[in-house]
Amino acid sequence: MPRLCPTIARIFLACIATCSLAFATAVPTPIQNGILYDENRLLSAQEADFLKAVVTEVQQKSNVKIATVLMDESHTSETYAFAKTVADKWRLEGDSTKGILIFVSMKERSKHIIASNGFKTNYPNIDFDRIQQETLIPSFRVGKYGRGIISFVWQISTEITAVDGRSISADPKDLFVEPPFPWYNYIFIVIVFGAVIAAYIYARPKKKAKGSAKAHATFNGKFATSKNFNGSFKS
Repeated sequence: MPRLCPTIARIFLACIATCSLAFATAVPTPIQNGILYDENRLLSAQEADFLKAVVTEVQQKSNVKIATVLMDESHTSETYAFAKTVADKWRLEGDSTKGILIFVSMKERSKHIIASNGFKTNYPNIDFDRIQQETLIPSFRVGKYGRGIISFVWQISTEITAVDGRSISADPKDLFVEPPFPWYNYIFIVIVFGAVIAAYIYARPKKKAKGSAKAHATFNGKFATSKNFNGSFKS
């Protein structure tokens, strides 16, 4: 019977290890031709389509693959190591590969830009920190995650293709234009304003006829002839 105790302990430890592996965060599977994983749908359908167009264009013109992973939570304190694992599984790493991974974990409030050695060799002067400060970070601070990702990827793509003597035809300006104020809202504002004015006129107290006893008792003019006078002189 005593010999069973070590066996039971080993089985128990094995169960714990198995459960830990089961709950560990798996590397996300890429969607949209391997360029995007958006767990919480932070990008609208229009933004996702535009991102796909830009990434496809820069891959065709400069052979650079750009992918984005937007996770709710990575369930690890080593988010950079996890991002590197994702980049490797998505085939964005390597000396002969020109790849970039944009990794964001929302609940852990972490983001990492992983660039392969092959990319760094071919584009050593592209400053990721500067581009983030100009595009991604300001948008993330106000909760516009789609705008941040799109502007960051577009800026990187324009600089990559410029090094190769090319250019990006996709332009995000139309994507970020605020929709015009609907004309029918002006009619609503006029109606509401008119209703407020009408209510004010209707609720305003009517003037009493001159010489009436009530008007005389509440007169607030310059000269006092009643006990309720509140004017400049006292009687």
